Amino acid sequence: MRKKTHRRVMLGLLGMVAIFLFAACSGTDYPQAPPAPIVVEVPDVQVQVPAPERQEPSPTPEIAATATQELATPASETQSCDLFKNMNISVVYLDWMREKPLEFYFKMPGGVPGLEKTIPDTSNTWEYTGKIGDHLTTNCEFVSGYAERLYCRINLPAEYAYTARDLSLSLSGCESPVYTDSGMTVPEFAN
Repeated sequence: MRKKTHRRVMLGLLGMVAIFLFAACSGTDYPQAPPAPIVVEVPDVQVQVPAPERQEPSPTPEIAATATQELATPASETQSCDLFKNMNISVVYLDWMREKPLEFYFKMPGGVPGLEKTIPDTSNTWEYTGKIGDHLTTNCEFVSGYAERLYCRINLPAEYAYTARDLSLSLSGCESPVYTDSGMTVPEFAN
């Protein structure tokens, strides 16, 4: 959107300069008219930039206690990591205010494993960590009353606003992230 607006402004300015030069070189005196914006239609360029699914106002819900399980074997830990293989996880960003952490949540159909949805026969501590670019979340937690959501908070530099970055979600005990999105777009500031 910014590129399109920038391109139109630049083309409008070039058009105004061309008219000025033409009038100056023609030697004919034309009555002065107030400058009017010149709108030049440019063919639409299709650029695919993944955008946040939607932005919602930040909730102020109560925080639920984290569920933990005991008695595990290495095979059950692998089973915990496999819970995410066919899960259709999506990400929703909340309004990002300047000088504040970015808040967002991972939408997990069927419930957040280990925190909202009990997983038997595992000792996994169900500690989730998100990462955007080179920055890690300060915390990720299930919030009571908000089903199927894992809320995370992350401190990002201002230059991350509206840029493409890698996003991942990791679970303690799993060798690789349980969710990745390469090139997601960080939202702009809401204020």
